[in-house]
Amino acid sequence: LAVRQQGIGSSEAAAAIGLSPYLSPLELWQQKTGRIPAPDLSDNEAVFWGSTLEPLIAQVYQERSGLRVRRLNAVLQHPEQPFMLANLDRVVEGSGILEIKTAGWRSAQAWESGVPEAYQCQVLHQLAVTGRAWADVAALIAGQEFRVYRIRRDDDGNEARIAELIRREGEFWGYVQSDTPPPVDGSASSARALATLYPSDSGT
Repeated sequence: LAVRQQGIGSSEAAAAIGLSPYLSPLELWQQKTGRIPAPDLSDNEAVFWGSTLEPLIAQVYQERSGLRVRRLNAVLQHPEQPFMLANLDRVVEGSGILEIKTAGWRSAQAWESGVPEAYQCQVLHQLAVTGRAWADVAALIAGQEFRVYRIRRDDDGNEARIAELIRREGEFWGYVQSDTPPPVDGSASSARALATLYPSDSGT
């Protein structure tokens, strides 16, 4: 947790650039500047099942793809952008990364057209940090459908997307370093953040 305060992790990339459906740049800024703590997810059922099923999904991916995977118990750092951090689910033999996801039935529809945008940001961030050529996203959908999506850094303008991601994350990190709030959006997360930054006076 202390290391994560020193930069932007891959799971925070979408929030840093305003593409997370759950966390706004303003609320992430509050966390990074120590104004509010990061949420405690120890009792979150989705997080519990995601962690519990991760080794099984990695094993199934390995068996079905024929590719070997291994854990990498380290926080990685971009060689030129030290604020960009990444903790990978698995490294794939050769030049790949494995990102593991579990999606409940409520969010299954979001996967019909491919990897949701926020998770694409997460994977592109990982490719930026590691310099690796591709990532597979292995997703267990609604507990019974296994899918693998490959994201290559040289496909569909992804190099340009990575460059833009680095630029926008750098802009966000500048707000953290200068202790300046980023612009407010219209999300519920920003509303929570504003309520924390500017609490109403109960005496009026």
